[in-house]
Formats: sequence, structure tokens, C-alpha cells
Amino acid sequence: MLARTQSICLKVAIVTAVAQTLAAFALKESYGATVIGDIASLILTGVLLILCGLNSRSSTGPARMFWLLNTAAFTFLFSSYSYWSYSEVLLKKSAPNPLIGDGFFFLMPALMLAALAFRPHSESAASDLRFRRIDFAFLLSWWLCLYCYFVVPWLTVVNNFASYNRANYFLVLAEQSSVVLVLLVLWRRTTGPWRRFYGHACLGNMVFALANLIQGLALAAGKYYSGSIFDVPPSLGDLWIIYAFAIGSNLEPSSDLAPVESDRQGLWTARLGMIAIVSLPLLAIYGYLEDSDPGVIITFRLRLILGAMFFLGALGFLRLYVLERELQRLVALTESSYESLKTVQERIALSQKLAALGRLSSGAAHEINNPLTAIFGYSGLLADNPSLSPQERRLAYEIQQQVRLAQSAVSSMRGPASSPSADNPAQNPSSSSVRIME
Repeated sequence: MLARTQSICLKVAIVTAVAQTLAAFALKESYGATVIGDIASLILTGVLLILCGLNSRSSTGPARMFWLLNTAAFTFLFSSYSYWSYSEVLLKKSAPNPLIGDGFFFLMPALMLAALAFRPHSESAASDLRFRRIDFAFLLSWWLCLYCYFVVPWLTVVNNFASYNRANYFLVLAEQSSVVLVLLVLWRRTTGPWRRFYGHACLGNMVFALANLIQGLALAAGKYYSGSIFDVPPSLGDLWIIYAFAIGSNLEPSSDLAPVESDRQGLWTARLGMIAIVSLPLLAIYGYLEDSDPGVIITFRLRLILGAMFFLGALGFLRLYVLERELQRLVALTESSYESLKTVQERIALSQKLAALGRLSSGAAHEINNPLTAIFGYSGLLADNPSLSPQERRLAYEIQQQVRLAQSAVSSMRGPASSPSADNPAQNPSSSSVRIME
């Protein structure tokens, strides 16, 4: 059951998508169709931003980072649509520099990939958020390097819009396909509400990616205009993602991942980072051997790869440094735990020895107290004998006094909790001893 705010957002998105679809079929290429198409895209993206903001407020740990990064992703998408809307609706002309709007659009799936790297469904991801942040910077930098390598020089170094448009759409398709692939893997590895969320998000992003590819092909063929029928499939993808974000409002991380699985995912992250660094010199070799590209583009790409290798190498060194500090902390924690364990073991051994000694002393006290009680009783009987002389009675009395002292010593062996018992004649002086004292 959706919350009230999420339900309202979903209804607004449905109404917007339906209105855009009707307008796309009813209107020809015109200013009115452009206005409706651009405003509909802004509304749908705004709904996604609202849902991401609401979900981030009710989440913690890696789930909160996931929603915050998605908020940043759709902020870039909203900026891209705003740039195109400003040029087409207010200025009533094409964008003077399409690289700005396309650059914002390209950052959206890169940030979504970074958000998925935080593994919001797993509690174990909260233990290594520092590494996740470095992985986020690593991943984003690598995708930006690819964008600057394949797309940017076709408008900044040479003005070839056809090559720029083709490279831009295919690279965006590769990026969005990566998002779909990661969502598919997460869908297979999770259960319950998270599996449902990843499933709908995967299908929504799949529709969105295919729709943008169709838009690019239509633009290359000269059949696309803002507000056309080619804007309907991306809106349907947005609508599906909106539904996924609406049902994911109350999701919290769960402990469904074993430590071994968590370590394996961390290993895969390190392997992907290594592949990213190794791919840079391969790109440099490819750009150098590519004869069909202009020489100025080859020079631009080689300089870009050199700078990117330095920057990504610095990030890799930072990750190794953080990992070394973490290993040192774990080693120190292990040593401290070992010393604490040794201290506890020594205390346990000492307490066991003391307990055994206490049991031994208690048994010995019991065995000693029995003959002492007999001596005390017989000495009392002896003192009551009228045939004894006064000196013999004093000796009997002395025997009783010495027995009392011995019994006090035996009682101290049992501990301070021992108290005289009423049924023990040695600890409860009899009337005979009182008569002797008289």
C-alpha cells in the first residue's frame, strides 16, 4: 500500500504521461507540441526528484546514500530537460550548444551506477562506506573520461554534429545498459520487497534506454521533433521508474548477505577499478592507431588519457592508503582482542582454582567439624560427671573452649556467610557448659 504522498506523485505522473501521449498523436510538428512535450518531461523528472527526496529522508546508511545519489542523478536529468526547454520554449530555437544538455543527461546514469554500488539492500555495505565513496569517484571519473574521449572532441575540437550525435547516443546506451545489467544482477540476488523494487526499476530503465536509442536514430534520420511520438516511450520509462521509486519508499537494508558474499562484492569492485585503469592505455593505443579520425582529435585524446591515468592512479593510491589504514586498525583491534581474551582466560582459570579450593576447604571443614562436635559433646558429658574433681572439670571446660576456637577457625574456612546453626551443639553451647561455668 503506497503512502499518501507517493500515491499523489504516481497519479500526477500517470496524468502527465497520458496527456503527453494524446498530444503527441493529436498535434503535428508545432510550437504547441514542443511546449507540451518539454513540460511533460520536466513534470515527470520533477516527480522523480520529489520521490528521491522523500525516500532519502526516511532512510539511513547505504540506503540514504543510494537515494541521495539518485536525487543528484535526476537533478542532472532535470537540468538537461530545463536547458532544452529554455531554448525551445522561451528562446524558440534550437540549443546553441547541445553539449551542455547532453552532458547533464550523460551524468544521470553514471550517478545511478554509483548509487547501486552502495548496495542499499544490504546492512553489510554500511561497514565500508569510505571505500564506496572512493569507488563512486572512481566510477564517475571513468565514465566522464569515456565521454570526453568519444563524444566531446566532435564538437569542441572539430564541428561534426553527425559524428557527435552518433557517439553520444551509443555511449549513453552503453551507460544505460550497464545500469540495467546491474539492476538485473541485484534482482537475482535479492528477495522480498527489494527484489520487487529492483525488478520494476530494471524494466523501467530498460524501456528508457531503448526509447532514447530510438530517439537518437530518429534524430539522425531527421524525423524527430520535440513533442513527437518519439517522446512517448521515454515518458513511459520514467513512469515505470516512478512506480519503482514509489514502492521503494519504506525499504530498509536487511542482513541477507553473508560476510563471504560481501567480501566477494568488494573484490569485484577492486577488479572493476583495475579494469578501468588498464582500459585507459588501451584507449590511447586505439586512438593512436585510428587513421580515420582527424589528427587534432587524436592529439586531444592522448592528452586526455594521460591526465585521466594520473587522476585515476591517484584515486587508486588513495584507495590503497585507506585500505592500509583499515588493515592497521583491524590488526590493532585483533591484538587488543587477543590480549583481552588472554586476560579473561587467566581470570577464568584463577576463578576456577579458587572455586576448587573453596570446595576443598568446605569439604575439609565439614570433615574436621564432625570430630570436633563429638569432642565437644563428650567433654560436656564428662563435665557433668559428679565423680570428677574440680581440677578435672576445669580441664573438661578447657577442652570445650579449645573446641570452640577450632570450630571458629573451621567456620572461617567456609567463608563469611557461614553462621552458627541451631542444631549444632558445638556452635550452640549446651546447658552443661553453662553449669560448668557456674
